[in-house]
Amino acid sequence: MTNAKRNPYIIGRAIHERHRFFGRDSLFHFIEDNLSQGVKVILLHGQRRIGKSSVLKQVSNFIQSNDFIFVQFDLQHQSQSSLSNIIYDLAMTIIDKLGIDADKLQTPTNAQLEENINLFSEVFLLNVYQEIQDRKIVLLLDEFDVASNDNGEINIVEQQTLFPYFKKLLKDQDKLFIIPVIGRYLNDLPNLLSLFKDAPNQNIGLLDESSAERMIVEPAKNILTYRNEAIKEILQFSARHPCFTQVICFTIFEQAREKEKWIVERADVEDILKKAIEKADSFLLSFWQVLTVEERIIMSAVAEAQKIAIKQGKRFPEEPLDLLGRNGINQTEELSQSWERLIENHYLSDDGRKITVELIRQWLLEYHSLQNEIQNLTTQKLKTQENENVQEIVKYLTEVANFWSQQGKYDLAIQHYEQALERDSSNFNIATSLAKEYLKAKDFEKSLELHKELFQADDNSYKEGYLDALSEYGHNLIIQREYSLAKEKYNKILEIEPNTKAAIQKILEIETYENQITTPEVNDSVSNQRTRNPKNSNLKKILAVITSLLVVSVGYGAYRFSSECPSGKQKQFGVLCIDDDTKISNGDRTLFPTIKNSYRDQGIQAFKQQKYQEASNLFAEAVKIDRKDPEVLIYHNNARAKQQGNPFTLAVAVPANNDNLAQEILRGVAQAQHEFNQNNGLSGRLLEMKIANDANQPQQATEVAAQLVKDSSILGIIGHNSSDSTKAALQEYSKTEIPVISPTSTSTQLLGKKNFFRSLPSDAAGGKKLAEYAFKKLQIKTVAIFSNPESSYSDSMREEFTKTFENLGGKVLKPEINLADKSLDMDAQVSRSLFRHEAKAAVLIPDRERINTALEIAKLNQDVVNRARNRNRNISGMKLLGGDTLYSYETLSKGVTVEGLTVVVPWFREAQQAKDFGKKAKEQWRGEVSWRTATSYDATQALIHALSANSTRTTVIDNLRNSSFVVNNTKTSGDTLQFNSQGERQTEPILVQIQGGRWVMLPQ
Repeated sequence: MTNAKRNPYIIGRAIHERHRFFGRDSLFHFIEDNLSQGVKVILLHGQRRIGKSSVLKQVSNFIQSNDFIFVQFDLQHQSQSSLSNIIYDLAMTIIDKLGIDADKLQTPTNAQLEENINLFSEVFLLNVYQEIQDRKIVLLLDEFDVASNDNGEINIVEQQTLFPYFKKLLKDQDKLFIIPVIGRYLNDLPNLLSLFKDAPNQNIGLLDESSAERMIVEPAKNILTYRNEAIKEILQFSARHPCFTQVICFTIFEQAREKEKWIVERADVEDILKKAIEKADSFLLSFWQVLTVEERIIMSAVAEAQKIAIKQGKRFPEEPLDLLGRNGINQTEELSQSWERLIENHYLSDDGRKITVELIRQWLLEYHSLQNEIQNLTTQKLKTQENENVQEIVKYLTEVANFWSQQGKYDLAIQHYEQALERDSSNFNIATSLAKEYLKAKDFEKSLELHKELFQADDNSYKEGYLDALSEYGHNLIIQREYSLAKEKYNKILEIEPNTKAAIQKILEIETYENQITTPEVNDSVSNQRTRNPKNSNLKKILAVITSLLVVSVGYGAYRFSSECPSGKQKQFGVLCIDDDTKISNGDRTLFPTIKNSYRDQGIQAFKQQKYQEASNLFAEAVKIDRKDPEVLIYHNNARAKQQGNPFTLAVAVPANNDNLAQEILRGVAQAQHEFNQNNGLSGRLLEMKIANDANQPQQATEVAAQLVKDSSILGIIGHNSSDSTKAALQEYSKTEIPVISPTSTSTQLLGKKNFFRSLPSDAAGGKKLAEYAFKKLQIKTVAIFSNPESSYSDSMREEFTKTFENLGGKVLKPEINLADKSLDMDAQVSRSLFRHEAKAAVLIPDRERINTALEIAKLNQDVVNRARNRNRNISGMKLLGGDTLYSYETLSKGVTVEGLTVVVPWFREAQQAKDFGKKAKEQWRGEVSWRTATSYDATQALIHALSANSTRTTVIDNLRNSSFVVNNTKTSGDTLQFNSQGERQTEPILVQIQGGRWVMLPQ
């Protein structure tokens, strides 16, 4: 049994032996077909440890062609190398492969390449081609992404980068081909994708079942005998993952050798599982380390949910976001997108509720349980080792800090930012984040101290943060009645920025209040102000005069702390109501202060000073830092437009107080603007976008509209979000007939304005579609409607559904149930609808503020059914139908209670006509986009296509109204865009349904 002592299974290295490699036939055919057709770049990608390096080593074994010479080159250890170093190493690798003397090929030295990188292509490669004659070089580039930083850019010193360098090489060299292999998500490498956008790509995934079985049986076929049930058990644990299949078999062989037992039973597989997990630990760690903090939390949550489901005998595990919610982790967009990314890249099953590889799940439960991961986020102390990479630790600590900041747990965020700053004390970005986190936690002294240090180090870049901290601290001191200390902070602001209106007003308010308390006479009040504060005498004189005028004309009673300010104004310390001047921006302020980005803040300062080139560069850096943030992309394009001069100007109104909702809209606007400007605009004029915050409030929408109308440069408006806000704003817009295109407001009550258009179907179309589906497809005859009659959208949708459903012969229970009724007994209403009136469907049409109420109705619907079944009453609950406000991750997170919910939406990324835009938008924003992004993109495109060299508001309206006006579907999110005589878009809404915890499009 001498042969039995050698373990024939391979772990820990790539497989170069042809007879030990199994499967991947279709992949090699794919490579061979593309090479034979002259394709210069073939991208291969896959998870860590999936066998990518082994595939590269087998290319020459499977593709035996005299036309190509395959040269392997590993970039794994080149992340800190210069371009000249990388190219020199590549040249030496080619020499080794060809077996030709370096002098004969006139190989340039590293120093020569550093001085002139073109020596590689203009001298070395030309000599190589002479030697190989008609054959071609194919570079097999392993770990192509390892030499990239987090933004997908090569981490080298030179201005040139590796990706563009290879693209230029391929363009100039007919005999050069490359096959790069990457171990990250393709969408995380936008530079690579943009440079090689036409390159075919193939995922290196799990083995097919036949190949996996051969991998198990053939290496030890003369030694081990596998029972069929043992093979099935191995495949069940490895899921046909080549690395983990080899690890399990390697461990089985070791056990067989130890016990001298050469027949493998199912029990033998179960016996070695723990050892196999230990043996695979280093491989699993490499897989774990490439995941983000959010992805790790999701993976551990899925593993835990599976464990719970198995223990309780449930067929479907709980969704990870629900489980996280029960463990105190709030759902964020980052968590939702991480879940989708893990599904898309096959770490999780299609429904996102199971770990694809069972061995990984077992490892997670052993070493990375959910509770441990949550605990690690709060208490992890990373011990320094001699060979540790400090920057990697700093990066991890910063990621964890960002995670806890998003969760609103500022103490934990501060803890991790402090640890990161300890390790990298000169990192101003971390210091800025920490200073802002102190501010959120109301640790004003620490925040101010850190902001001051940053300001002293770079007064231009960090002035705004320091001023904000002083202002917020002053405001807090006012609340605490520490008036003299508060004035110190505002006076400090005036030392730095002498004409700061807000600081002057704050001091005025404080002194006005102090005068009321201490001195009843106006003249005495003025005198006392001068006496108490000899500093800033000019300012004090102004304050005294203004105070006198205010007190005499308004009277002391006007300054009562209990009085309210009119909408659109804000109370400063309960004394004066002043204009809120932060509602509109084109780059001079952020409307999303909770999103942290130091480059954006620096760009804003440059923009304010009309240094548009500098602002453009800074905003471009801000985009790299946060590619999901549309505001910074808009500001970058605005700075470019300002610099070029004479821009076209449009405005978009969003509810900036709701970050997620506003950003969904702004992503569509930003993408359309960016594409227009990238193509040099129209007649050399670029597009500037102004962003207005209407807070989803009709009164503020009216005020914003009035401000936008006064700005004669603005040629058109995109917005507003809610139908109520749009209805209110239209009263202002109609006074001057500025064109308005709403991407989100669907109420039929908005019709009748010459200047109003919308880029999505109205409630008339949506209500009709949903009613016809209920009556004709589901054959439902009685429904209960839950809506809010005070909302234009909700009431309009209810009316359209009811009209169509009753015309078809259906019955709508009367009166409809009011979601806004504070005395609403939801449980009773659901029971009454089900049992007394025998409603077969609940139609949920909430406005945004009543979404949770509608979702509670869905839960009660399920609860009522469960209670009935417990009493041996076998009934079905009401089927769930709804409006587009329910189309969200928030709804999906409710799990089984909303399973089967059907909603009508204006756009869906899986619709055939929407796929091109969906893919393009996903690449732009690093994740899937919503229908709001699509319809906002279309609204912007409509206004862009209505522009002309001499545009006015009137000409834009006339162009939009013209019966021949059409935006082709190659320029929209899917459907052709054309308006009818009422400004309505001619397109059909789409029905989608929750199936298996995901939104799925129904046949249209």
